Amino acid sequence: MLACELMRRGLVYVTADADLDYVARALASSPMGVVAVVDDNLTPIGIVTRSNLEKARPPVAAELGPIPEFLLQNRRKPVFRGNGKALADIMTTPPIFVPCEARLAEAEKVMAEHRLKRMPVVEGHKLVGVLLRREVAQALSGGRGDATLASLAREPTVLKVAQPEPDVCDIATAGDFRALVAAHERQIESERLTHHQAVMALREQRIRDLAALRLTEGAWRDMLGRARAAAANGLTESMLIRFPAQLCTDGGRAINAPDPHWPETLRGEPADVFRRWRNELRPRGFKIAAQVIEFPEGLPGDAALFLIWGAAT
Repeated sequence: MLACELMRRGLVYVTADADLDYVARALASSPMGVVAVVDDNLTPIGIVTRSNLEKARPPVAAELGPIPEFLLQNRRKPVFRGNGKALADIMTTPPIFVPCEARLAEAEKVMAEHRLKRMPVVEGHKLVGVLLRREVAQALSGGRGDATLASLAREPTVLKVAQPEPDVCDIATAGDFRALVAAHERQIESERLTHHQAVMALREQRIRDLAALRLTEGAWRDMLGRARAAAANGLTESMLIRFPAQLCTDGGRAINAPDPHWPETLRGEPADVFRRWRNELRPRGFKIAAQVIEFPEGLPGDAALFLIWGAAT
């Protein structure tokens, strides 16, 4: 049996610029327990599991020690927050993956040697699915004899897929060759369009999730705590929140202009942050500013809201 015959399709994947809060929600909803990180060509560049996310949690104070297990029973798990860390800081990279044509026995050896519970599967360079070690073991448990095990032990651990011998080329006409070139270009364009649509759909879903997100009291207190620490270090401003400019109803154009009506374009947590500033901090002399802080390919990327105190006027 080959990897492509047992792999699970529908693996959740994100690009490296996804924020950890979104990745945590995607991981929680994934029955496979893993989220893949891919580049613009859908090539795996990392994987994220629950153990990766634990690296982003703030450490428990040494004097308190871990929370006893009996206190955690029957309690809802707290909402995961990325604490400002980037996905690249916590993901496992480079990922170990196998081609579709790999035999299950070879895949099992690699998973055992690297202690992997899950392993991505690629077709060419593109991510197409994931193997679960327990399913691989179940598939192989009834069909391997001692002779098979002995032969596997002698095989190298590097996966190699035999390449088919090329057929004899029957040369027809140059026009036939040009038709082959045109067919290849159409295939490349079709793959590019499919990839672009997948990336756009993922981005739109991420924006919808962020627009529905609400500011919690704990997150607001964390923002104010960072601002106080910045002031203690001699700074006159502090970033309250960073978010994709696409979260704004106009894609961040009003913030970039700047247009005095930019607060009306905010959605989700940024809108809540602005309201908290207006209601609680503006009467105390604090100011707020919005700025687009990234311009990938010349377009607004991430934006941020800054709390400003500066000198008294």
